[in-house]
Amino acid sequence: MGEDAHATQDMDVTSMPRKESEMTESAVYPQTRSTIDVMHGHTSCRRFVNEPVNRDVVETLIEAGTRASTSSNMQAYTVISITDAELKRRMAYLCADQPQIHKAPVFLAFCVDLHRLQLCCGMHDVEGVDFGLAEAFVMAVVDTALVMENVAVAAESLGLGVCMIGEMRGHPFEVREALKLPPLVFAVSGLCIGWPAEKNEPKPRLPLEAVWHENTYRADDELIPMIEAHDGIMSAFYDSQGMHPSDPRWSSVAAKRAAGMARRKDVGAALRRQGLNTQGE
Repeated sequence: MGEDAHATQDMDVTSMPRKESEMTESAVYPQTRSTIDVMHGHTSCRRFVNEPVNRDVVETLIEAGTRASTSSNMQAYTVISITDAELKRRMAYLCADQPQIHKAPVFLAFCVDLHRLQLCCGMHDVEGVDFGLAEAFVMAVVDTALVMENVAVAAESLGLGVCMIGEMRGHPFEVREALKLPPLVFAVSGLCIGWPAEKNEPKPRLPLEAVWHENTYRADDELIPMIEAHDGIMSAFYDSQGMHPSDPRWSSVAAKRAAGMARRKDVGAALRRQGLNTQGE
């Protein structure tokens, strides 16, 4: 790509936000609509051009990530930039050797991190904190996921492509060793970032009423027709993309992928090894 395509690489992105007092209503609302447009246009990018992403841009993205909501401001997450070439090859191998990891100029590991909170407790002689509680782990996972999504949205707003890598959990013991993670830290996902070589078509989502319920959870006899209606939409989409030719219905693809979660059999043991989610043992 030429210089015009990547003008945002050289712009001072850290100076973009303005003080609220300087922003009129007419300035705020168009920006909000633009953010929503970015979200609606999200796709996973698996092909990147061979161009770097400047470090100051990566710093801006991670800074934006840290502005996500966080439970009681505990900020129970850590982001690791994997910049060493040999380590990146190792991480790609541990993540099913996915080609987008090799090709992306930026690869980040997003980690649940209760270790830093443990240090805080030691600094202030706070004893008896059980970081193995299920609540502690769930809280930290939510914190980490919010940061990762913020980074992804910020990246796409600058024209970058992203791809989340759940296979980071495929070999958790080896990932822990490679990244030298201390106890109470666990890598939950990776994120590839780079300049996209192509723009994919956004996948259709379930109808809103299937995921947005009011007051109480919908009955199954309401949900199943919604799922079946979505099957028709996704079948047409998958057919157009040459995907899942044996059975392109969304419910069938999702069911098979749900069954596939069992192959990540080491996640529970790895969490316990790190002192996480040990409640009830």
